[in-house]
Amino acid sequence: MLAHDMVKEYFRKIIGDEGLQIIMNVPDGEITDEEIARLSDTKLTQVRKILYTLYENRIAEYRTERDDNSGWVTYLWRFDYSNVRKLMEEEAENKLKELRTRLDREKSGVFYRCKCQRVLFEEAAAMDFRCDECGSDFEYVDNKDLIRELEAEIDKIERWKEQIRSS
Repeated sequence: MLAHDMVKEYFRKIIGDEGLQIIMNVPDGEITDEEIARLSDTKLTQVRKILYTLYENRIAEYRTERDDNSGWVTYLWRFDYSNVRKLMEEEAENKLKELRTRLDREKSGVFYRCKCQRVLFEEAAAMDFRCDECGSDFEYVDNKDLIRELEAEIDKIERWKEQIRSS
């Protein structure tokens, strides 16, 4: 699964290039954070940061073992890539929902801008087209370019989501 470019890009986004390089070189099965640090020639604190990020995203899991003599606790990590596609789809869906909400607002509203803010027509009219905060006049904002950008971004994410499903 990690060999797929879309999955690599997803991991790069959540754990960065260094994190991606680290997990690409981790063997299957359980492994300690110390072993990962040694294999990847990376500081243990950085490895742990990456592991906890993956844990929060339900990609890494661990179990602990306690040494009866020393009381030392060892964390044994393993990766579960089975839900990566689902996580990627959920993220895409959340982003689409946010963008569609913004697009609906842009399409249904008429906007005005002053030096410090952008408001709907109703708000500008209520202030007699003069901003209470900065004192400048509100001027009409043509948002056609913004609408096109939002539509393009929605289209891009929808295509990405289809690629996830078909891969």
